[in-house]
Amino acid sequence: MDRVEKLKGILQEEVDSLKGRIVAIADYIHQNPELGYAETKACRRLVDELEKAGFKVTKGVAGLSTAFKAVMRGKFAKPIVGILGEYDALPEIGHACGHNLSAASAVGAAMALAKLMPELPGTLMIFGTPAEEGVVQNAGGKVVMLEEFKILDAAMIMHAMDMNTVTCESFNREALEIEFLGKAANAGNAQDSSKGINALEGVMLFWHAINSLRLLLKNDARIFGIITEGGVSPNMIPHRAVTKLQIRVEDPDYFIEIVTKVENAAKGTALAIGAQVNIRQSANRYVNMLNNLTLSEIFKHNLTTLGMQVESLSRRGVATDMGNVSQVTPSIHPFIAAAPRGTPWHSTESARAACSPQAHEATLKAAKAFGMTVIDIFSDPSLVRKIKEEFDQAQSKKRPN
Repeated sequence: MDRVEKLKGILQEEVDSLKGRIVAIADYIHQNPELGYAETKACRRLVDELEKAGFKVTKGVAGLSTAFKAVMRGKFAKPIVGILGEYDALPEIGHACGHNLSAASAVGAAMALAKLMPELPGTLMIFGTPAEEGVVQNAGGKVVMLEEFKILDAAMIMHAMDMNTVTCESFNREALEIEFLGKAANAGNAQDSSKGINALEGVMLFWHAINSLRLLLKNDARIFGIITEGGVSPNMIPHRAVTKLQIRVEDPDYFIEIVTKVENAAKGTALAIGAQVNIRQSANRYVNMLNNLTLSEIFKHNLTTLGMQVESLSRRGVATDMGNVSQVTPSIHPFIAAAPRGTPWHSTESARAACSPQAHEATLKAAKAFGMTVIDIFSDPSLVRKIKEEFDQAQSKKRPN
C-alpha cells in the first residue's frame, strides 16, 4: 500500500471514530432550524467543534455575523483547499434542503483531517457560508464572501439530494421584489373608489403578463413567485402590494433577456394602471456553476472507492451561490443521496429525510470523500496544475476576443 492510500485509510477510520459527533452536529442543526443570517446556534456549534479540533477560527467573515473561516496549516502553506458548508433552513418547513448535512460533512472532514495535517503539505480551510436559500434580504452569503475564496486552489461543497453526482448543472438566478404603489380609497362605493389606484390589481395584472410570457420560455427557463402583500382590509383599495419572484435561466444571455422582460412587464403594468413601481433585488444574483472536471474526477474516484454509484444529474433548475464561487476558483458541488429516489426537494418529505439513517450515512461518506480528495490534492502537485490549467482555460473562453 502506498503512502496516499495509507493516509486515506487512516482518514476513513478517523471519520468512523467521529461518527457520533458528526451525526450529532447534523441532527442538532436539523432540530434548531434557522433562517439565513440568523444561524447563530448552527454557527456556534460548528465553530466550537472546529476549535476543539485545533483550527484557528475567524468569525464574522466579510461582515456576516454567522459566517466563519477555519484554518489549519500542514507542512507547507500551499496548496490551499477549501471545504464549504451551508446551514440555513427554509421558513416553516425547516431543513428541507439538507443544509444540516452540508455543514456536518464539511466539519466532519475537517475533524478527521486534523490529525493528518502535520504529514500533509498544504493548508486546509473550512468556510461557514450563511444564507444560501433565497428567502432573506441579501441572501447568498458566498457572493458577499467571494474575496475569501480567491486564494483557494480548489473549493468543494456537498449538497444532499436523492442521487449521487459529482457535477452540478446550475442555472443563473435573479430574485426580485416588485412593489406597486397606488392610492388608497373606499372600496365600498363608486364615487370614492374611482379616486383610488389599486396596487393589488397591479400585482395581479403583472402576473397575468408573466403567465403569458411563461408560455413562450425556452430551455427550461422558469419564473415563479408569491404575493407577499395585497392590502390590509377588503373595504379599502390597496395602496401598496408586493410580489416576490425568482427567475432561473441556464443560458447567460437568455437570462439577461428574461430579466429585462420581467422588469418591463412590471413597468408596463404600472403605466397601465397609473401606479408607481419599485423593482429591487431581494437576494444576490447567482450565476452558473463552472464545474472543474479534473477535480470532479478525483472526487468521483473517491466516492466509487467508498462503494457509491455516481450518476449524471437529472434534476433541472438548481441555483446556488456556489456557482459564483466557481467563477473565481476551481470548484465542485457534488450531490450525495441522502433521501429515497424521487423525494421532492423543499418538502416535508425531504425535511424528514435530512435526519434519517440514510442522511447520516450520506454525510459520513461525503466527509470521507472530502478528506480523501484533500489528501490527493496535497500529495500530488501535478493534480493542482491540472486543476488550475482547466480553470484558466475555462476563464479564457469567457473573455471576448
